[in-house]
Amino acid sequence: MKNKLSYYLQAYLNEYLPIQRNFSNHTVSSYKYTFNAFLKFCISVKNINIKNISLDTFNKDIIIEFLDYLEYKKNNSISTRNNRLKNIKAFLKFVYPNESTRVLQFQNIFDIPLKKISEKPMEYMTVEVLKLLLKQPVLDTVIGRRDLTILATLYDTGARVSELINLKVRDIRFDTNSTTVKLTGKGNKTRIVPIIGNTSNLIKQYFLEHNLNDKYDEYIFVNKSNYPLTKVGIKYIIEKYRSMAEKESPIIPKNIFPHMFRHSKAMHLLEAGVNYVYIRDFLGHSNIKTTEIYARISIEQKKKVLDSVYSESVPINEICSWNKDKDLLTYLMEL
Repeated sequence: MKNKLSYYLQAYLNEYLPIQRNFSNHTVSSYKYTFNAFLKFCISVKNINIKNISLDTFNKDIIIEFLDYLEYKKNNSISTRNNRLKNIKAFLKFVYPNESTRVLQFQNIFDIPLKKISEKPMEYMTVEVLKLLLKQPVLDTVIGRRDLTILATLYDTGARVSELINLKVRDIRFDTNSTTVKLTGKGNKTRIVPIIGNTSNLIKQYFLEHNLNDKYDEYIFVNKSNYPLTKVGIKYIIEKYRSMAEKESPIIPKNIFPHMFRHSKAMHLLEAGVNYVYIRDFLGHSNIKTTEIYARISIEQKKKVLDSVYSESVPINEICSWNKDKDLLTYLMEL
């Protein structure tokens, strides 16, 4: 039987996902990485010759072994493990109409459950931590001014790191009193975020310094070689200033990651009394329930503060106990 795996993968990754489903390059890359990792696993761990890797290789036992390998050997998170499994299932659903004789083989894979993820506490920076961090870049240097603009933009737009590094000159518009940033998020959804004050001025000065105003198709944040910054590059910049700020104050967390800026902006908006709906639109959430996570965390934080200062000062009058008042208790029970 002819090995059709290569044909199906090319059709799926090059035509179905980007064209028919209109998935973003970032999403398609996630699928590509899944199959790249699976093929490498089959070759290096299962010792299968690449010419012999076919649809037959996609069986329940090998898939489970692959997932365990990712989690326990490669130290991938459960979230990543689940994502890889979802991608494989989606691919097999695409293949199935042309491979209906494999119904039992595929169904066994569809039945592999996702692993439950224990909910981690959401990490965000207090206003004090954020201020300390933003104090660190040296503004006498081009790199320092660039880095401050990056950190301030990451916070004030609530952007995901992928949205930040893909910003181009045409995505920024300057008005008299404010600046608007067009962010392209998951599923190629776009949203317009207004920013004002110091961050708006920083971006304007950055554009002037780098002569960007008429270079519409150029990336805004680039490295010394004029290539767009990567996620790794942004992490490096954040860690650089985190370690500097840590020497100034013990309140600086041991780990500050790019998404923490987004969490922080959401929490600060919530604490300032901003409506959930605005925060949802600001962050580009498709569902208000995602935004409500921040509200639950805010309530928990307030409860912890109250618990830490609460003293039992309200007296209980034993005479007023329900159990003491037999007639009233009997009356209520008979209602």
